[in-house]
Amino acid sequence: MMKSLAAIAVIMSVMIMETNGEEKSFECCTRVSTKKIMVPITGFKIQKENRPCVTAVIFNTTEGPMCSHGGLKWVREKVKELMKLQRHRR
Repeated sequence: MMKSLAAIAVIMSVMIMETNGEEKSFECCTRVSTKKIMVPITGFKIQKENRPCVTAVIFNTTEGPMCSHGGLKWVREKVKELMKLQRHRR
């Protein structure tokens, strides 16, 4: 009985550690910011709504992914600028 309890405790602690590690990884935007990004932006992708993920422009930055509202003027301008740069690189 004690061995079974010990085994369960070990399994539970491994599951908790794995869950905590997953929380740190980026999966999708569940909310967006309206603030202008002040760190260098290196790329972007468009995310469509698929609950719990929301519609967003995900900017790749030097500090990691940042979720922005696609309806904002500065976001649309930055996306156009990045698309133009991508076309020139080809």
